[in-house]
Amino acid sequence: MSVASYFQAIPKAEVLIQFEGALPKASLVGLADRNDIAETLKHFNDWIKLLDQPDPKRMQDIFKVTSTWFLHGEDLTRAAYDLGTWLAKQNVRYAEIMVNPTFYVELPSQIETFFAALNDGRDRAKRAWGIDIAWILSAPREDSRRADDYARWVSTAVAKRAGVIGLALSGREDMAALPSFERAFRAVEKKEIPRVVRAGELAGAEGVRQAVEHLVPNRVVDGWGVAGSPEALNDFRDQAITLAVCPTRALKQGWVTALADYPLRRLYDENVSLVVGSDMPLMYKTTLADELTALVDQLGFTVEEAEDIALNGVRASFLPEDAKSDLLAQVTDELAALRAEHLEPQAK
Repeated sequence: MSVASYFQAIPKAEVLIQFEGALPKASLVGLADRNDIAETLKHFNDWIKLLDQPDPKRMQDIFKVTSTWFLHGEDLTRAAYDLGTWLAKQNVRYAEIMVNPTFYVELPSQIETFFAALNDGRDRAKRAWGIDIAWILSAPREDSRRADDYARWVSTAVAKRAGVIGLALSGREDMAALPSFERAFRAVEKKEIPRVVRAGELAGAEGVRQAVEHLVPNRVVDGWGVAGSPEALNDFRDQAITLAVCPTRALKQGWVTALADYPLRRLYDENVSLVVGSDMPLMYKTTLADELTALVDQLGFTVEEAEDIALNGVRASFLPEDAKSDLLAQVTDELAALRAEHLEPQAK
């Protein structure tokens, strides 16, 4: 047994994962086969090869192409079930998955129909494996008016029944100015709906601070540059913002030359609410268990500290407080037995 087997075995909450970029390769290949994509898409085999060795500079291209392989509602249903199954096999008990419907241009545009198809697969995964999934509706930076539409919809009872619990902003930071999205995010803030923003990849700490100022997020994804900015660190502490990171993403994107160079220790020691996740596991060839294992094996954390970060996935989730308390108690209760099985008498 090992640290890796331990973090594979423990029950987990995954709150940093994007539907686009998360589906297992086998699911996408099966989808392409069912819809005869190879017959109509030029260089189809080259796109399949990119799924094995994704080019970080072509992530958006990969998403835009593979999302056009979804031609029917049942394609979304099968994909949601496959992703739920993949997560359940890693002992993920609960997941909050960001999804951007604008990628799926071949599907009907009605958002209610889109989530009805997703939830058919989600519910099947729940019945088969016991995993709970909630959705975070992700608006693209390329279209600020879309964010307004999404903000109105995510505030409805229909969205709540569809398991949509929050609004996110994703995409390249240089696509549109943050004030363009302020109205949408302030509207959902007033209704106490969770907000997630991806920031820092291009603009660093200053971009993150502007996102915090204009959009008042509960959770920031990436947050590159925060560790080196006392002002940004204060923002996160003072406003109780969670920072969700995938160190493997930073490595693959070239932000660091080795995982050990990722400044996670400073973020943790500065008392930032910190979670790790797989983000886009197909693209970065990682899992939540891999990221937790790397904390101990490569980033200088103790097992106990890595457990604490794993538990932050539950603490920082957008579950209702009673459900969060129940899941936290359930996960905590199982850790001791699993620790004895996988780590003892190995020194922690």
